[in-house]
Amino acid sequence: MSTIKELHRDAMERTDLALAAQRAGDPQKGHLLLRAAYELESQAAHLAAQKDDSEPTRSILHRSAASLALDCGLKREAERLICEALRGNPPDAIANELRDLLEQVYFTRHLELRGVSLAETEVQISLAGNSIGLGIAPVGELLPRIYDVEKLMYRTAERLSNLPFRSSGRILASILNNVALFASVPRVASFAVSLRVGQSAQMKIAGTSSLGEETIDDLLECLELFNKGNEEQLKRRIPQEDYYINFVGLARNIAPDGNDVKLVGFSAVRDGVVRTVSLTNQGASEIRLMPTFGVAALQAPKGDEGTSSIQGILKEADARDSKRGKIHIIDKDGASHTVIVPPSMMADIVRPLWESEVIVTGDRKRKLIHLTDIRPVKPNPK
Repeated sequence: MSTIKELHRDAMERTDLALAAQRAGDPQKGHLLLRAAYELESQAAHLAAQKDDSEPTRSILHRSAASLALDCGLKREAERLICEALRGNPPDAIANELRDLLEQVYFTRHLELRGVSLAETEVQISLAGNSIGLGIAPVGELLPRIYDVEKLMYRTAERLSNLPFRSSGRILASILNNVALFASVPRVASFAVSLRVGQSAQMKIAGTSSLGEETIDDLLECLELFNKGNEEQLKRRIPQEDYYINFVGLARNIAPDGNDVKLVGFSAVRDGVVRTVSLTNQGASEIRLMPTFGVAALQAPKGDEGTSSIQGILKEADARDSKRGKIHIIDKDGASHTVIVPPSMMADIVRPLWESEVIVTGDRKRKLIHLTDIRPVKPNPK
């Protein structure tokens, strides 16, 4: 009979192999390996539960097995394992992680569209977190995410149409006619709203998908890779550097902050089957904004030049140079810092933050900072 340690070790080995298979583009093999890892970890958790003095091993193994069950789509098993762990005496930190995992289990039920019918050209967006109630969400958490999803939809449609990256100017009528977005009435599912992709009046060819459907499918695929931190596969999916930087920047904005919004989910229907993607706040930290491919990638800083972070007010957003934009950050001491911005970030990500307090991170070269990340600063609640 295998010991707890042996079962756990074998489960982790299969988990690593599953992740490798997924990164290699073999999701079926990855799923089979994840299911095997879950079975082994579940056995280890069961053995640990039979011992009276096994904490924190008992709760850690149950948490791990529940996470694997959720990855395999086994929501009921994940719920059972979490509840069993909480019935014991887990340390406070692990108990909080178990409760967060239980929130994910419940959130996946909202993504199942129970009682909700979606067309092939609709995608439902759901939010859950400390500031989200049943059917109610703060405007400041909801609307920016809706706007960023809209930007991602249009950018994805432009990329799929083989258009060069649009650093300025209006969206082409051919894109707007096929990917115009319309929002539904919010639904009581933590908080959920669906976006419908408008269609051209021209009938599509039988047996083919519309640009709207292709846009939704590609967007969900890329968001899933982003959430898994699979940078290699994401760069294969979006090989154009400008589109890649733009996608990662907008996806980071949409991703949850881990507190006010803990989960952001997307649901769509294909051939009667619901596909869901649930964003956590892990993917945003694992995917680099600036890619390492492409001739425009930043060179490693030399000498005493390195990474810098500046907090202050964004006062200007100048994109007149087609090769790079420029912003100025005024810090708390009144000093001005010039930041160089890739064109792919200026219109969709940087310019909407004008006059806001932000944290800018980038590579300092002489007196200039080359932007790699920008985040708005949330006010501290009183």
